[in-house]
Amino acid sequence: MKKKWLVVMLFVFTSLLILAAPAAALEGNCGTISFTLTPEQGPAGTLVTANGSGVMADFPYGIYWESTSGNLLVSGTSNASGEFSADFNIPDGASLGAHDVVFWGTQETEEPAQCTRTFTVIAATASGGVQPDAYTSARTTLPSTGAFLLPVAGLLAAGAGMLLARRRR
Repeated sequence: MKKKWLVVMLFVFTSLLILAAPAAALEGNCGTISFTLTPEQGPAGTLVTANGSGVMADFPYGIYWESTSGNLLVSGTSNASGEFSADFNIPDGASLGAHDVVFWGTQETEEPAQCTRTFTVIAATASGGVQPDAYTSARTTLPSTGAFLLPVAGLLAAGAGMLLARRRR
């Protein structure tokens, strides 16, 4: 009987790991690195500041448009504390909508890391201000954590418990 309980628990644990994996993959392999963009939206040509920490001290990094094989927006070297700050302009020909800005560098642990943040290109108004479009207004900047999978894990555990209880009778 102990063997069956162990098999059920192993199944539930494995299911939880499989369900949680896609949520972790959405953020990219950032590891120890913190990476932010200010602002996170604006028209093409907007001046953006990228800040971060948790990178290997005095080590080179690059920030790219769309992917690491895309346009290099800026490169630099982290400081002795493993922090970086860089200014760059969003490409002039960028289309409206959400675009990836990708940081490529090395973590404090000496492991390579790639972090992705979203910059949303919006139309500029004639008065020089920024007018968000319908897509931008509906898009959220909150990360997907996978927390919505917790009820699924609970249902799996309850089902496994019911199967086990039924077999004992």
